[in-house]
Amino acid sequence: MDATGETLVVLTALPLEYKAVRRLLEGLERVDQAGTVFERGRLPGTSWTVYLAATGPGNDSAAVITERAINFVRPQAVLFVGIAGSLKSDVSPGDVVVALEVYAYHGGKESPEGFKGRPRSWESSHPLQQVAMYVHSVDEWRGALPEAERATTKVHFKPVAAGDLVLDAPAESPPRVHLDRNFNDAVAVEMEGAGSANAATKAGVPFLLARGISDLANGTKRSTDGAGMQETAAQHAAHFLTEVITQFEPANAASLPKAPSSGQPTDELIWQPLDQPASVAWYRDVMPSSGYANGPSLLEIHLVPIPVTSRITATRMRELAGEMVNLGRSKGLFTNAEEVDVHNTAEMTVVAVANPRGRSAGLAITRSEQRSAWDSLPKPGITYVLDEDDVRGRITTLLEVLEAVDGQAAPSYAPAAGIEKTMMVMVERLSEGDPHRSSGMRMSDSPVRVQPEEAATAAAVASRGSDLVEKLAARLLYAFRASDR
Repeated sequence: MDATGETLVVLTALPLEYKAVRRLLEGLERVDQAGTVFERGRLPGTSWTVYLAATGPGNDSAAVITERAINFVRPQAVLFVGIAGSLKSDVSPGDVVVALEVYAYHGGKESPEGFKGRPRSWESSHPLQQVAMYVHSVDEWRGALPEAERATTKVHFKPVAAGDLVLDAPAESPPRVHLDRNFNDAVAVEMEGAGSANAATKAGVPFLLARGISDLANGTKRSTDGAGMQETAAQHAAHFLTEVITQFEPANAASLPKAPSSGQPTDELIWQPLDQPASVAWYRDVMPSSGYANGPSLLEIHLVPIPVTSRITATRMRELAGEMVNLGRSKGLFTNAEEVDVHNTAEMTVVAVANPRGRSAGLAITRSEQRSAWDSLPKPGITYVLDEDDVRGRITTLLEVLEAVDGQAAPSYAPAAGIEKTMMVMVERLSEGDPHRSSGMRMSDSPVRVQPEEAATAAAVASRGSDLVEKLAARLLYAFRASDR
């Protein structure tokens, strides 16, 4: 099948939700991307190509897969569809809820005075809201439902609450009381909408969430599930959503830049801003003090996993030590003549060269999958040199080494870069006789750092390395010059 520029992503969490959408598409073919399985098909009667994928339960997983889908497909909209529990007596099993807003209801602070909510929320996109309201007003979508369910199925346009637990408790239970007190206008509760809405919003892609009500979230879930309400709710939501897609005209779709004319999605390096810089272990954090104290000025590169989804076992960490030594030698980070020191702890493995002649280079990996590499800056005279072309080359080499480490690849990475021991560093050209020099020596030896404030998928980092190199090099040179003012 040839994909066109008119593309949408539809995401679900559960297999029964996935199947409810899948049976409404035609010409399906499997398309894998960075370990995520998509099915690409057409919605009959439309020009839309739909990429369908399952995120699994939970907001974190939904956020990762949404961001991956956006990077891969470059869609004109992302739609999440599935089932939810009702929070209101007038929202019944079988009804459909279109989220005007998605609340992440678990944020807050527990203090001696009690719980103080710190909620976050994301509105669904206005154009998609308008189309959904039009579909509800015309009401032709009900023709796809079994005749007995057409008159009783209602559509609600209200906020939805998304948390990190399956809620099936009486109205007086603490979670229900918390929702009623702090999110009183939410009519349904689920587990993925906040993560997906957050990722789509940050990427600037239109987003809509539609949920079929499968239970009352009040302790009776087992009986309604046993009666087949999950399947019924998923089918109702899928039929409503596909009618929204049918009426969502491409001319009205706010889109990202189109994919290449070949129709094949690419791993373009799209950055997702983080709410705050990711926590990073810098060179002086990972290198034992004996190796750090008298070391040279050096360039350090780090890939911080976003989010931290797993931890490397202690056994695997020990195995990685020998592999990283061999990898460093094969990639030219260490010479065959250099002795490489290995430092193992429960949380980190470091392999490094540090000798009296001023040479320093190393690799490190943490149990949370942060990957780090560093190398000395060139020293043609009495000072170390920060040359733009040389920096690009060193970053390229360090990234190649980091990507070759056989760890547990994270869904996304936030890159960080820095210059350590900066007082003896000058910005100049390594080429002989070039007059472009910095104006004097730095008066501070504090490190210069580019904080990990944005993330990109692991696949994009691997396939668009040259873009990442240019970005890191430019930001590092700017930060160094700015710190010298």
